[in-house]
Parts: sequence; structure tokens; C-alpha cells
Amino acid sequence: MKLVNSTPSAFGRKVAIAMKEKKIPFETVFDVPWNDKSIVPSYSPLQQLPILVTDQGENIYDSMFICEWLERKHPNPPLLPSDVDGILAARRLQLLGERLMEITVLIVFEEQREHPSPAWTERQTRKVGGGIAEIAKLVGNRVPKVGEPITYADIAAAAALTWFDFMLGNGLFAKVEEARWRQKYPNLVAYVDALEARPSFRETRPEMFVVDLPAVVH
Repeated sequence: MKLVNSTPSAFGRKVAIAMKEKKIPFETVFDVPWNDKSIVPSYSPLQQLPILVTDQGENIYDSMFICEWLERKHPNPPLLPSDVDGILAARRLQLLGERLMEITVLIVFEEQREHPSPAWTERQTRKVGGGIAEIAKLVGNRVPKVGEPITYADIAAAAALTWFDFMLGNGLFAKVEEARWRQKYPNLVAYVDALEARPSFRETRPEMFVVDLPAVVH
């Protein structure tokens, strides 16, 4: 299978981590969706990344649906608990991570506008602060041990939080103080750093765009 991805994308990273945790062989094809030569419109009606191209030539798009597809088609090892309450708890944490990723994209693009709206940006940054606080509450003092099973909740939460690190480190989120979670939540630092030590996380860390990157899926 081939994963059409973007080098800085937390959405694509989440899928890549899940596939590595499930030990599913795949090739990564990097693309920039707004490039003139982007292949994305040919593979997704939503024209968004990531996209999973299966061995049968089927195109699976939207990171949440790709993860659902992976769980149904490749159930072992599972990345969700087996009980209903466990599944719902994992989905809640996963949802928070997903929405924080989406809010991050909105803020970054708003800040690139000639006349960004301070009121709109402030509302979104309040969501960032509230979302991170809720993740810290739900995670508690859990620190995943080496080899311990993880879930899509762990993947989405850590991918979102490390995306804030990535954005701040590249000067894209400097005005959003709410994103500086490491200074406020030591429990999240221990949680995320333990996950980042796993091979699936180490091998998928985000990088800045190569803007003129050509992509080809054979």
C-alpha cells in the first residue's frame, strides 16, 4: 500500500504511526496539495491529505476514516480496547486530538491573511487551551511503558501535542501561548515523551514542506 502524505502533517503522521504499530508494510509518497502538480485531486474528492492507496487500487481518504478502515481490515494488533466503555473513552481522547489538529490548521491560515481577525483567533486559541487541559485531565498520570499496547487515542493526542511543538519550533504558532503545553502539564510531558520513544513515533516525526516536491504514485 501507499500512503500519500505531507511532511509536516499531523493527520498523515497519525495514520503512519497506526500502520507501523500494526506492522502493515507501506510506502510513503509525499505531496503538497496546493502545488500545481499535486496528485491529490486524482485520488481524493476532498483534495486533502492523507490518502491511502490500497494494493487493490482503492483510494481511502480522511485520516479518521483511514484509521477506521485499518482497524476493520487489519484488526490485529487492535488499536482500540475490546470493551464498550474502553472504546468510548479512547474515542473521546482521539476526538480531542483530531479537533486540536483541525484548529491548528485554521489558526495558521488565518494568521497568513492580510487582515487576520483577532477576535476569531482568540476564540480558536481558547479552544486550544481547553482541549489541551481536557487531554491532560483524561490522560492523568498514565505513562505508556515500552511494548505496552496503545490506541488511536494515544496516537491522536500525542500527534496533536507534538504538532504544537513542531509549529512553535518553526515560528508558526509563536502568538498562541496556549499551545505551550510542556510548561503547564508535566503529566503530558511524561506521557508524550514515552510515546515519542516508540519506533513508530520516532520514524514519523514531522518536517517542513519542500514546496516544489513532485509526487508520483505508480
